[in-house]
Amino acid sequence: MSDIERYDYAFDPEGDAWAARLLRQVPKGAAVLELGPGPGAMTQVLRAREHKVTVVENDTAALQALQALEVQAVAADLDGAAWLEALQGQRFDAILACDVLEHLQRPEQVLQALAGLLQPMGRLVISLPNIAYAGVLAALRAGMFDYADKGLLDRTHMRFFTRRSIEQLLMDCGWVPLAWDANRVPVAQSEFAWYFEAMPDAWRQHLFTGWADFDVYQWMVVAAPARDSRDWEAVQVRAEASQLRENLQALQLTHAAEHASLLEHQKAFAEAKQLIARFEQQQDALRLQVQQLAADKAALEAAQAQQAQELELVRNSLAQASWRSRLRRILGTD
Repeated sequence: MSDIERYDYAFDPEGDAWAARLLRQVPKGAAVLELGPGPGAMTQVLRAREHKVTVVENDTAALQALQALEVQAVAADLDGAAWLEALQGQRFDAILACDVLEHLQRPEQVLQALAGLLQPMGRLVISLPNIAYAGVLAALRAGMFDYADKGLLDRTHMRFFTRRSIEQLLMDCGWVPLAWDANRVPVAQSEFAWYFEAMPDAWRQHLFTGWADFDVYQWMVVAAPARDSRDWEAVQVRAEASQLRENLQALQLTHAAEHASLLEHQKAFAEAKQLIARFEQQQDALRLQVQQLAADKAALEAAQAQQAQELELVRNSLAQASWRSRLRRILGTD
């Protein structure tokens, strides 16, 4: 596998890929210095976003691929001094050193030189592999520390870093870390999966207990020169204040909408109460009517029963009178 093939990849610039997340740290319209871009996977996105891009690369095949991207290309080794001479007098809004410093013999010299290439309030975006990744520890437990063509143990890595050592390196070289991000990769999906699966469950659980960063494969840090640290603090405070204002405004809008909804519900509830009151009045009136009808029915039934009794008496009386009349006719007494 050639160097250019090893560092060539594709990603969705608008997605959640690590490269996309790194590029989101580049301000819109910024002039960018990209160190060690390889064949230009990230460079292509920067150019598509109309950034002016300058690159420093020492791989011949990568430089040929970069020519088509219309960038200023400096062919130089970052461990030397020629690249600094080529960039003398230039200033950039953002510098990208993504998965680069671990390949250098003297990364501290590069970091010390970069501060002079930044515009005031510019930023440095760094990505570095995390040697404290749990997969590496799982391999070490098996007695293995084998270099490979790519990954955390890339055979071209000269230096290894943890978050603490990255922070220490930056501060020793005059940089102040402003923000951190982590590329988390499940150990079972990494090149160390076999070592991880070979560990007893109890060991895996013990390894992860109380260790929040066990799956951090790479660290990203956004840094500024110490000279700009106070200004950056002011920017961050203003950004936080702006965010708080936006949150407050959103809450106020939400409150206003909920208040309006509450008023509508209260209005509807009041109308419903009025309707219920009218229905109850109508129900009470109907209940009185039913009671009156029941009383009238009972009175009619009583009168009907009385009339039936009187009618029966009349019938009986008529029947007796008719019997006596017939008897008198038979006896000839009429």
